[in-house]
Amino acid sequence: MLLALGSGCANPTRGPIVFFLDGAGWYASGGAVESGLRKAGYKGGYDVFVWSSFLGPAPDHFITANSKVVARRLAEKIELVRKNDASGAINVMGLSAGTAVILSALEELPDGVQVDNVVLLSPSVSAERDLTAIMRHVRRNLYATCSTHDGIVGSLAVNADGKPGPPAGEHGFKFPRKGSAEAHAAYARVINIPWQPSFASFDWSGSHTGVTSGDFIAAVIAPRIFSTDPYPLDRPVVQRLASGSGR
Repeated sequence: MLLALGSGCANPTRGPIVFFLDGAGWYASGGAVESGLRKAGYKGGYDVFVWSSFLGPAPDHFITANSKVVARRLAEKIELVRKNDASGAINVMGLSAGTAVILSALEELPDGVQVDNVVLLSPSVSAERDLTAIMRHVRRNLYATCSTHDGIVGSLAVNADGKPGPPAGEHGFKFPRKGSAEAHAAYARVINIPWQPSFASFDWSGSHTGVTSGDFIAAVIAPRIFSTDPYPLDRPVVQRLASGSGR
């Protein structure tokens, strides 16, 4: 099993904190994401959680992203902050295969330990993955960007989480086929953000890594995670399901 080396900056112990995970073999997005958050007025902590094996995109995507050891390291960092700060905001953001680590880490959290929001940028995980249990560890919402112009997720033979089905980064997450009442409640807080032409003005053309543009993060992502009010343009998966789109 390949293990990621390092874990970002000095261990944070209190919120507000944003944990960010880059993609497989990709180490260049953390600065742009932080710049966007700061541009939007964020003054809290920012920790780049380094999970890569540094052996290239393929080992990261196919092996390290599925490492329970790596996921547990992230879960422990989240637990530490929550233990020391019961009400401080914890937001977790990731790109591409980094989103697989995030979902696994949330599954590793003990009962009752929650983050505030999760943001999955161009997630290379299965759109059919059942997020019901994962959402028990999310106080507010899980956001997932998706784009049919993303040439990376559109060409994947295997998702980074090892689960079958189309990648969520293409069309967004789907409601489980046999969704329970708990699933309906959970997916009322799962929100896909499909690419639209207006996002080009924020330097996201629909490409895989372009979603980490500082302008896009500042204009589209930050207002959703730093406000406690519902974002007026959000349509959770259950609402899309009722309208017949299913996403």
